[in-house]
Amino acid sequence: MTLTMLLLILLLFIVTLLVGVGALVLLRHQPAWSVPVTGALAVMMLMATVTGLLVAVTRS
Repeated sequence: MTLTMLLLILLLFIVTLLVGVGALVLLRHQPAWSVPVTGALAVMMLMATVTGLLVAVTRS
């Protein structure tokens, strides 16, 4: 793995972690928003998975 790939993986991990923590804080303060936040997190995870698959396919 090149340094660029490792940095992109680290960046994706940090962004995902920050969004997850932000969603947790939001849900603790606004429980009524649980459905939209859950949907947004699902879409974010789907986008991260598709991006990872595209990177893996184009690198091999």
